[in-house]
Amino acid sequence: MEVSRGASHVYGIERHTLCLTPVAGDTQRCRFALGTLGITEPSEIHLVDFDSDENSLASIVYKHTCGIRALASTPWDCSKLVVVNNASVDVPVELVQLANVPEGPMSSRDALEQSVESIAVLETPSAEPQLPHAVVCHPSSYNKTAAVVSSASVRVWEFGAPTATQTHTIWASRNSMDNIEAAAWHPTAAAQLLTADGTCVRSWDLRLDPKSQQTMAIEYAHSGKVRALDYNPNLPYVLATGGDDGSVRLWDARNPAAPLMEIANHTHWIYSVAFNPNHDQLLLSAGADGLVNLESTVSASSAQVVAAGLGGLSEVDSDDESDAGSDDSRSDRGEKPTDGLVAQYDDHETSVYAAKWSAADPWVFASLSFDGRLVINTVPREEKYKILL
Repeated sequence: MEVSRGASHVYGIERHTLCLTPVAGDTQRCRFALGTLGITEPSEIHLVDFDSDENSLASIVYKHTCGIRALASTPWDCSKLVVVNNASVDVPVELVQLANVPEGPMSSRDALEQSVESIAVLETPSAEPQLPHAVVCHPSSYNKTAAVVSSASVRVWEFGAPTATQTHTIWASRNSMDNIEAAAWHPTAAAQLLTADGTCVRSWDLRLDPKSQQTMAIEYAHSGKVRALDYNPNLPYVLATGGDDGSVRLWDARNPAAPLMEIANHTHWIYSVAFNPNHDQLLLSAGADGLVNLESTVSASSAQVVAAGLGGLSEVDSDDESDAGSDDSRSDRGEKPTDGLVAQYDDHETSVYAAKWSAADPWVFASLSFDGRLVINTVPREEKYKILL
């Protein structure tokens, strides 16, 4: 069946960008934050609000002191971000506060230029030659921790009031690792995370002795470098990886001898993979070919486990029930989700470095390319009804 894509909503700025994060602590508004590299112009943080009822975009622009290489929203406070600065040797990583963030819809008055306040410095200068290039906050609001990634190490920080304390370090040199590219937190375990170095994916339990913290390794997860990682939020033993070979692979961490699934719908390096936080059979991927792919991986999802164990039981919230009961949806009721490419989005003209799901609406996602184009899309209606019905 042909899929009818909704309209793409484009937010464009004349700035180079690498990093995008959903505002994790806000479950009412579809908001995303992006940071600019500040190569030839002052650096900025843009807080973008998407109103799905009005199909409109609004934003607040915050001035920042130096270029931004990576950022992550803190789940415990929707006005705070952990920022990895691009060129500053004095403050490589910091926790910042966004001023005057409205709880409701943004107005034209909110669009006036704002400033950020530095709350805490996470990474002090060290003997490491490599500056950090990525940061991931633990998805639980109860675990106020962030992992800061450089080629040589992953440093784990715990946030208190008013400072941040480094609690663990994973050293590449001490664990026979190549340059570390990415990290991802286990969705529920407070001290477990994934890392990617070279072609290898490793799992770590930070509660153990440093010499035995590595609990799993997939030595050749891809034929090229692994650049993207994610945990399935509902089946945490299922992992997604994206590599320079242009493929996305799903793995069972309990038996990682071979992938559960391999998806080859990209033609270049993959920079981002992301499971839907509610409907984990939906998987986003994006990469250097300028494409954003929405995949259905139902056979390796919690939906398959539920269907096998509970006879296909599913839950639908009140808003979804209302949508699902419309006349337009009735023709889709006989179909079930299947594995495969749901939709491919070619709204970008350069490499797409991030594709992220909204924290407030499970059907909304955003993607960001190097040329400063943020595109917001929604899951096609036909696929939504297959999942809900």
